Amino acid sequence: MTDMDVLVNLYNLPFEYDGCAEFYEKTGVSIKRVLSCDKTAVLDFIKEEFSQGWADEAEKAIFNNPCTCFIAVKDKKVVAFACYDSTALGYYGPLGVAKSARGLGIGTYITRRALLSMREAGYGYAIFNAGPVDYYVKTLNAMVIGDHPGVYKNMIGN
Repeated sequence: MTDMDVLVNLYNLPFEYDGCAEFYEKTGVSIKRVLSCDKTAVLDFIKEEFSQGWADEAEKAIFNNPCTCFIAVKDKKVVAFACYDSTALGYYGPLGVAKSARGLGIGTYITRRALLSMREAGYGYAIFNAGPVDYYVKTLNAMVIGDHPGVYKNMIGN
């Protein structure tokens, strides 16, 4: 399954803390909320590794108050990012991990941090519009809720 909307119940997450401290000890990767002074480095990373469209979404998330974009940093370089409330309220994403950093579990840990932040902000549910649907169902107890373009249907170029 791909490109389907899924719903994640944030009150029934299969974890209660993000585990980022332990993850850092194991991998040297830290997860942090983006600061406005990080904007250029973060957006350059996203444009180079992924797309201008994702950079546009992340820029919106960076300037939410509070910021709703998180990054993973290793050796003072951005290696992943995850956002929510970028294109629409209650939506998780985009999320991206650099090809050179895949396989370390970074996507899982940055997702955990962002979902816990959503729950702390008062959200009961998060909507995911893309990505590895089977993975989200298995690891986050997500429910498939649709196979339509959702909020992105009116995007220029679609």
